[in-house]
Amino acid sequence: MSHPLDIVGARSAQVPLHRPFAHARHAHTRSRSVLLTLRLDGVSGWGEGAPRPYVTGETTDSAVQALRALDPDVLGPLLAVEDFSRAVAVLASLDLPRLLGGPRPMPAAAAALETALLDALCRRHGQPMSAVLDACPWAEGVLTSTDRPRTVSEVVDLSRTPAEQLEALPPAIRGRLAHVKLKALDSPEETAERALQVRGLLGSAVRLSVDVNGGWDPGTAERGARLLRERAGADWIEEPTAPRHWAALRRIQDGGMPVMLDESAMDTTDVEWAAATAAASLVNIRISKCGGLLPALRMAVRARELGLRVQLGVQVGEIGPLWSVGRTLAARLADVVAVECGRQDEWFPTPLTDPPYTVDRERHSAPPPPGPGHGLRPAEALAAHVSDSRPEPQGVR
Repeated sequence: MSHPLDIVGARSAQVPLHRPFAHARHAHTRSRSVLLTLRLDGVSGWGEGAPRPYVTGETTDSAVQALRALDPDVLGPLLAVEDFSRAVAVLASLDLPRLLGGPRPMPAAAAALETALLDALCRRHGQPMSAVLDACPWAEGVLTSTDRPRTVSEVVDLSRTPAEQLEALPPAIRGRLAHVKLKALDSPEETAERALQVRGLLGSAVRLSVDVNGGWDPGTAERGARLLRERAGADWIEEPTAPRHWAALRRIQDGGMPVMLDESAMDTTDVEWAAATAAASLVNIRISKCGGLLPALRMAVRARELGLRVQLGVQVGEIGPLWSVGRTLAARLADVVAVECGRQDEWFPTPLTDPPYTVDRERHSAPPPPGPGHGLRPAEALAAHVSDSRPEPQGVR
């Protein structure tokens, strides 16, 4: 059967971080991504996924193997490449995580496939990635009509104290911060002390959230939420205990601390469970965790329908397509509580993409990408870190 899709290559990339990034469950010293190149009707597309074993059960090795096993005859004939809006509608209707993973969905692998397909489709039609959003009438209620730069969050991880990270910022720059996300320690008491440091440096006007990465047991999570609310006035707590422990999350909410889901919210079904059980008030959406741009957009739509607010997050060390596609969504979402953009300018002093990663650190602002597609191609420096996939340690995020 003839079709316009050709999978050129799927490989893993592990790039050393210039500075480690640490939270209670893991210290990152290198990025871990799967990169996919394909051709759609003769036009090249480049995609990325960030497999994390304890989030989706995927490793770079399993994601690469799933992408290599994909039969283009299954997907290619569905894509009406000559009709942009129709092709987007078809992709929005497909369950790519299950197409690749069967009964165990593979959202990170799906994100690599979808970002590559959308990149090629947009390039074929001379469109930026934001045109994909314009082709989704079902999402009009959560989108603005034009792109806009977004103010981005400052994430304080465990590789530095809050004072070390925040006092390094000149006062004028520190004064422009709108949201700080603090990574939690194993101890709720020590975490509350770190939160108090942030409050002492920035005052009460800055929104403060604390990300536990699912590291506290239910009792500890309830105690920690109470301490953070009473001592530091934290605005919300993110993934305070094991994923989908709906009863414990509900108790934390009932105690007065809004809960944000991350690992507990991979798709719209999770969002619906969270709303039905009153277990959360907010959801952290990440392109790779959700399976791509279109599933992430669908989660934002469902969250709004159910009265949950949205944060747009990132994976540590996103190489290129993921952060670019994430910025496209951030630039158009009408209502977000926070937007993360990563610290690739610190982690990768030598640019990995052409054009390189950009962010305005003085104004804490990330511009939307201009396109076409997601606007990026691999830089020469990336080639040294791309290889056939290999097994990796469990518990990486």
